Amino acid sequence: MDNLTFTAFDTETATSHSASICQIGFVVVREGQITSEKSYLIQPPGNEYEARHSCIHGIDSLRTKDKPLFPEVWENIKDEFISSLLVAHNVSFDINILNSTLAYYNLPRPQCNCDCTYQLSGLKLKSLAESLGIVMTKHHDALSDAKACAQAYLFLKQGIKPNLTLIREYKNSNPFAGHEKLTGNILKPDLNVENILNPFYAKKVVFTGILQTMTRDEAAKKVKDLGADIDTGVTKRTDFVIVGQGAGPSKLKKIEDLNLSGFKIRIIIEDDFLNMIK
Repeated sequence: MDNLTFTAFDTETATSHSASICQIGFVVVREGQITSEKSYLIQPPGNEYEARHSCIHGIDSLRTKDKPLFPEVWENIKDEFISSLLVAHNVSFDINILNSTLAYYNLPRPQCNCDCTYQLSGLKLKSLAESLGIVMTKHHDALSDAKACAQAYLFLKQGIKPNLTLIREYKNSNPFAGHEKLTGNILKPDLNVENILNPFYAKKVVFTGILQTMTRDEAAKKVKDLGADIDTGVTKRTDFVIVGQGAGPSKLKKIEDLNLSGFKIRIIIEDDFLNMIK
C-alpha cells in the first residue's frame, strides 16, 4: 500500500521488570517506503541484567555501562512515536514496555494508534519472516526485529499471505538439534601455561549453546590452553559461562539463582569470548 505510513519498533529488556529497556530499534515507513531506521543501546536502571535476558539478546552490563539512560534517547526519537501509527510484533507487549519505562522516568505517554503483525498473522516473528521470504540478520536484535516487522506489515497489508511450507522447511533444518558434548582429555585442566595473567587461567568455565565461529571442542581447547578448568555443568564454583545460540534454559536459570544468592558467575557471549582469547 503506497500510502501506508507508520513506525515499526521493537524493545529488548534487561530484566523481567517491564521498565528495563536496554535496546530500542525502530523503522520509519512513509507512503509505503522505509525512510529511516535506528537502534539505540540504553543503560537500564542500575545497569542491572538477568542472565536469561542477556542470553536471549546478547546485551549485558558491559555493553551498556557507558550508554545513555532512556530519557536522553527518548528525547531524540519521540517525534517518530508521538501521534504515529505504531506497529510491533505482539504490540501489546512492546507498548507495555515502552509505557512502563516512560512512567518510570515520569515522561508523558505518546498518543497513538497501534497495529500488530502477530495479530494479523498468528505466527511468531521469525516464522512470519521465513514464510514471507524476509531475511532477518539477527533475531532478538531490536532493529533487526523492527525491520522484519515493518517488511512483514507491508506484505500483510497488501494481502500477501504467509507461505507456511517455508516454515516447515525451516523447522526441519533446525540448526540447534543435538547440542555438542565435551568429553575426554578436554575436561582435564592444564595449568602449565606461559601466560598465567590471562582471564581464563585457573578459572572454571562452562559452555552452553551453539557457537557460530567454532565448534565447542575447538573453543574448549582454546581456553584449556589458557589454563582453564572446563566443566559440563554450572556449580557454585563456576567462574565463566560461554553462551551460544540456543543456550540451555536450565543452565541459565541456575546461573541466575546462584548469582541472586551472592555468587558471581559471569556470562560471556560469543563476541566477547572471541576478544578474550585473542
